[in-house]
Amino acid sequence: MTRLYKEVRARRPVSRLAPVAVLALGLPALLADAAHAQAAPEVTVAPLPEAQVEAQPGFSLLAPPQSLRPQDRPEGLARPEALARADEIPARPQDPETRMIARAVIGMLSSTDSDRASEIDMALASAAALTPEPERALISFLPGGEEALASAPDGSLRPRARPEGLAPAGSPAASPVAWYDTPDQPCAAAEGFPDPDIRRNAASFAADGDLCITRQGFSEHGRDWQLTVVRNLSTRRGPVWAVLHDNENAAFDAALYAVSKYGGALVAVEAGENRSFMGQDPNRNFALTAATAATCRDISQKPTPGFTNAISGFFSQRYPVLTLHNNDDGYSGAGGAGTISARRSSASMTGLMTPNPVSGLSDEDNAILLAGAQPLDQNRSARKAVQAFHGAGVNVIYEHVRPERNDCSFSFFTTMSGLGEYYNIEAQHGALEAQKAMVDVLMSYLRIASLW
Repeated sequence: MTRLYKEVRARRPVSRLAPVAVLALGLPALLADAAHAQAAPEVTVAPLPEAQVEAQPGFSLLAPPQSLRPQDRPEGLARPEALARADEIPARPQDPETRMIARAVIGMLSSTDSDRASEIDMALASAAALTPEPERALISFLPGGEEALASAPDGSLRPRARPEGLAPAGSPAASPVAWYDTPDQPCAAAEGFPDPDIRRNAASFAADGDLCITRQGFSEHGRDWQLTVVRNLSTRRGPVWAVLHDNENAAFDAALYAVSKYGGALVAVEAGENRSFMGQDPNRNFALTAATAATCRDISQKPTPGFTNAISGFFSQRYPVLTLHNNDDGYSGAGGAGTISARRSSASMTGLMTPNPVSGLSDEDNAILLAGAQPLDQNRSARKAVQAFHGAGVNVIYEHVRPERNDCSFSFFTTMSGLGEYYNIEAQHGALEAQKAMVDVLMSYLRIASLW
């Protein structure tokens, strides 16, 4: 192993398959560590409308959302059979030299193998989280090592601690799965599908045969919620986008563009092309308990664990939580018609107009919204994102999430519950091209590669 390490450090000419060989020889410890991360029993999604599962009082689940990627869940939320598989995980090798070399190889590959940069970065971060002293000193000298160590100072890789009550034990959403494949429900045709957003994009579905449309639903507090789900079956991984307002057509179309180009899935709330459904704004309907919903004025019936679990069940630790929204032109307090603008700041929002405007992309109504539990000046990762988005000509809005100001929005729930990093792409109604451009900027920043 020492000779192998020296050869890599010397950067001798190697074939295209050399990185694979190096990883195969040098990463037994890291692969064993990864095995500890999850044990993935299979999950099935019941078809509509026959199957009904009583999850809790006042809530019946029809075809619950299928978890799309690995999910790290706290002890007690995973199914017993998943925990029972721990004895199948191989013991970690104790050879410190092998582990050191493996991590060094990952670091060097992170600057030489651009095609697998995202996977290598994740492996490096995992190595940093699992590396004991004094090996952490070596990690700091590798490409991307300092950042990896800074993001995992306590030995955790992008922790995704689930709140109590999220995905109850025994429910379908509580079962982690490795990837998603063809859903149990058959893919529906775009033509005649009971959602105008799908029919409006019939040409896109005709052009991309890998896009699979399904309908899922559930009932809570007398409301029969329906979700339109579109998956890209050409790849087994990709981010998930939530479109919570049914009257925001550009947001849906941009999400469809993102799923086609970058893989993953979109989940859209069906509300008859209206913003609200039966008097309830979907983006003010996230609350697992009455206590967390106490400050929320726009939620008609509290709490809403069924709705909250149904939407959040699509997301997991591999990718951030992504949403898209549309807004009206300008800010109402300054003569416009909207309620959000990158030109204004409030008690919770900080608007940050880009110093490098790019035509209509940099309109005050177009921005990438970040959410964090810290003030902006204390949030290092948020400031880094602001710098990157500004450099691309995109405005930023930073939302400081504090429990005492909880409004039961998805951004507050995501941040308060530790569901993941949150990004929302805001654009004015009809500004589809600007919203698609911001999708590309965000995917580039997150290092999610295009499929075409």
